[in-house]
Amino acid sequence: MKRQDKEDAIRQFRDNVPVLVSTESGGEGRNLQFCHVMVNFDLPWNPLRIEQRIGRIHRIGQEEDVRIYNLSAAETIEAEVLTLLDAKINLFELVVGELDMILGRLTKSSDFEDMVMKTVMTAQDRHDLKRRMDVLGEELREAKNHYDQIKQLDENLFERLVADDE
Repeated sequence: MKRQDKEDAIRQFRDNVPVLVSTESGGEGRNLQFCHVMVNFDLPWNPLRIEQRIGRIHRIGQEEDVRIYNLSAAETIEAEVLTLLDAKINLFELVVGELDMILGRLTKSSDFEDMVMKTVMTAQDRHDLKRRMDVLGEELREAKNHYDQIKQLDENLFERLVADDE
């Protein structure tokens, strides 16, 4: 769509139309805090892109509880990745920006999508894929635990600084 057509579609969604079906490009640079329900039916493998989508509606100015629904076909890689992200790092409970801190520790020089793709491509069979995804899940859990420890240290330090200033 042309830029003006996108703007018109968003305005119609906000004012008159109860549902907007959008491709990945529909979310670029959009603030959709007038919306409070999102259904992801084409989940990307990159959790930062999922976080970005959620951030479009879960922003300052949002007046409703935000509900996110993620659709995936059973026994697919997409379902495995979604389960991994939810079970190991509680992706949908993180504050925007925290995910980058967790994945940054985990992925070093490659990105998460590459890690998943390598895991999928090198698996010998479904059982091996499950085992490899479990290993990746443990790495995610460890990265999340490390982040939580750093976050707690930061909070303790901040509390001391505030107490010292009083």
